[in-house]
Amino acid sequence: MSGHDPVYQHPFKPRYLYPKYWPTWLAIAALWLLAWVPVRLRDRVAAALAPLLIRFAKKQCYIARTNIGLCFPELPEAERERMLRHSIEVGLMGFFGYGEWTARSKLYLQSRFRVQGQEHLDACLAAGDKIIFMIPHTWTLDAGGLYLNSFGLPMCTMMHSAKNELFDWFINRQRTRFGGLIYERDAGIKSVIKTLRDGNHFFYLPDQDHGREASLFVPFFGEPKATLPALPKLVRLTGATVLPVLSVYNTEQHRYELIIRPAMTPYPTADLHADTRAMNAEIEALLTDWPEQYMWFLKYFQTQVDSDEGRYEAGIRRIRGK
Repeated sequence: MSGHDPVYQHPFKPRYLYPKYWPTWLAIAALWLLAWVPVRLRDRVAAALAPLLIRFAKKQCYIARTNIGLCFPELPEAERERMLRHSIEVGLMGFFGYGEWTARSKLYLQSRFRVQGQEHLDACLAAGDKIIFMIPHTWTLDAGGLYLNSFGLPMCTMMHSAKNELFDWFINRQRTRFGGLIYERDAGIKSVIKTLRDGNHFFYLPDQDHGREASLFVPFFGEPKATLPALPKLVRLTGATVLPVLSVYNTEQHRYELIIRPAMTPYPTADLHADTRAMNAEIEALLTDWPEQYMWFLKYFQTQVDSDEGRYEAGIRRIRGK
């Protein structure tokens, strides 16, 4: 990203050919090859590997179990474990299919999707609305954004850079394949406001914990969660319409699905707290039938109302033996 243009730049750099990046090149090559493997076979292999991740990814599984327990306290432990395993299966299937979005044709990728609620999107487009696609962190959220972008919808989003510079180049090259714009999170909201006013739609991920100072504590599945109140402020500044969207991978049908709910209206209101809670309620509604699609390993509840210690830290220390 340059000092004058906040749009994420992703030029290829000669140093990506150095030996330190060869393992990453092998991983990219494997993803490319997997894009041509029959989908059902690929999914069976992914499902078979899920128990290994549960066994070895102890920290991530601890975070996921904590989140699932907070959000679904009524579920028996066996059901929570089933949800965790299914979530990991979905994640692996999505990862094994990740190369499709670079290797395969636009028509093939579009054929891999089924859309529920297309009429809500069509109504916004017919009205000439600027749209904020409010989408939570599911395993296949990138696929949902690329699918929309593939039909010529001008899109922008904000992302964190990956730690591996070569893989960051690969995934952002893929994300911009159909002309989408990517901003680093430190580019600031002004960049998004300008882009929306210029006619682009915004792919907005609303559900991560960004700390106490920037957030309001509002319920999420009944548990207080530090939640950014940015969405109602952004709508007020741009006049955009909010469409809640969920991008999922149907493990029974072996295809992607995009679920679009009706536009949030009236939104925003005069009550910032209520507007922020309404956003979380929409995420809950989206996940009602697809809870296993969520990235449960993220620290959604890290910031606690009555403590400065992160919610997960004591358990992580126990896992590490400290």
